[in-house]
Amino acid sequence: MFHPLKGVKVIDLTYFVAGPGAAKILADWGADVIKVEPPFGDPIRSSGTSLKAPVDENCNPLYDTYNANKRGLSLNLKTEEGQSILDTLLETADVFVSSYRTGALKRLGLDYETINKKYPHIIWAQLNGYGDFGPAKDNPGFDVVAFWARSGAMMDFAEKDTSPINAPYGFGDATTSCSLAGGIAAALFNKVQTGKGCKIMVSLFAQAIWNSSALVVATQYGDEYPKTRKNPMSPVMDSFKCADGNWIYISILEHERYYNTLMKDVAGRPDLVDDPRFYKFVDAKKNAPELVEIIGQAFAGHTREEMEERLKKADIAYDCIRHVKDTLTDPQALENEYIVPVMNFDGTKTKQAMTPVRFCLSEPAAADEIKPTVNCPAPKIGQDSIAILKEYGYTEEVIQQYLDKGIITRSK
Repeated sequence: MFHPLKGVKVIDLTYFVAGPGAAKILADWGADVIKVEPPFGDPIRSSGTSLKAPVDENCNPLYDTYNANKRGLSLNLKTEEGQSILDTLLETADVFVSSYRTGALKRLGLDYETINKKYPHIIWAQLNGYGDFGPAKDNPGFDVVAFWARSGAMMDFAEKDTSPINAPYGFGDATTSCSLAGGIAAALFNKVQTGKGCKIMVSLFAQAIWNSSALVVATQYGDEYPKTRKNPMSPVMDSFKCADGNWIYISILEHERYYNTLMKDVAGRPDLVDDPRFYKFVDAKKNAPELVEIIGQAFAGHTREEMEERLKKADIAYDCIRHVKDTLTDPQALENEYIVPVMNFDGTKTKQAMTPVRFCLSEPAAADEIKPTVNCPAPKIGQDSIAILKEYGYTEEVIQQYLDKGIITRSK
């Protein structure tokens, strides 16, 4: 894959998923990303246990997902020497990205005003839970609280009259990381033109609201959530269960264009062609529960394979409703190399999701030409500490002193 950010230097002071994920995207795009961790490491190093994933030093695929292609520096930023080392890195860096809260950054002298005065060329990017203003601006905010709970997604995306969604780990984080990476790329373009850095801000709460932007409009005009699949937004945009227990989702956006085809060729109900209760969308919506029941009965009488054949012939947009685990063997995911086996330090391999954006300079003949390259697994704690300090002019004697004092650490 072509790497448009080759030559860009990024200092990554982030933890858990959203911040590291943004820096991982930049690394995949070619940036030299230095992951700065405290001596005990990023807390996500042990988070895999909650997902039944290994967290061994030599096999930590969850951590690897968001930190591969980076170099690792372990610094004790509570010491003057540690802060001085970070300052040295920032002198020539293009981007500083952090998910630390603003108060912590101010105490470390890493807030935007301080950094901008010292290094006006730096693009300073921060991800937080709730934004820079308002009563919740200093609250701790993780994916499940700031993205899912407060935005309404946890309640309104669930089936009506059931419990809130049990939010999937890192889902909001991963989407927010894409916005942060895009913002940094835009700021890099501005820097090329002006030579100056800027401040970039994104929050999990803001991302969740943007993800629900259509619903934000709709709820102002009487649309109510959560909904039930028995009375959905549109009766021809819904999930239906087949005779073999499998589910299919159909999505018809041009109701009048496809309604008769759906009734005649898919549902096997030619008697309902041009039916005034359903033919026009405004009437179908009024009678949605009845139409959903009719379509549902048709699906219930046939297997998924049979309904797929009918839907394909009718040229109606649909897909089978699958489990996340099914993507591991999905030919579409594998053919496009959206999921790729990645080597762990211990020699085992774990299939991992790849960052989604691809680049090329000429039309690719195969997906392999544009897949993100995993050049190296996520670094162990302080794996590259010595090499990085040597790169920045520190002598072996000074480096050894820092190791002895615990100012830097390195993996064994």
